[in-house]
Amino acid sequence: MKRNGNPWKVVAVVGSMGTEVILLAVGGAWLGNKLDASWGTKPILLIVGAILGLGLGFLSAFMTLKALMKD
Repeated sequence: MKRNGNPWKVVAVVGSMGTEVILLAVGGAWLGNKLDASWGTKPILLIVGAILGLGLGFLSAFMTLKALMKD
């Protein structure tokens, strides 16, 4: 990304990265909650799902930023 580029592109990139992290974290927690309800393992899979979702979210955001930095 160029230093003197469009500031709206920076806003879009930051918004995209934030959305990736939030959606994957919430999705992981939701899936963990559903699996907890099915298997009777209340809060274990909820916590595991949220942590995995956060990890995948940050990894996805990092990969997005890395791909955009090549421009």
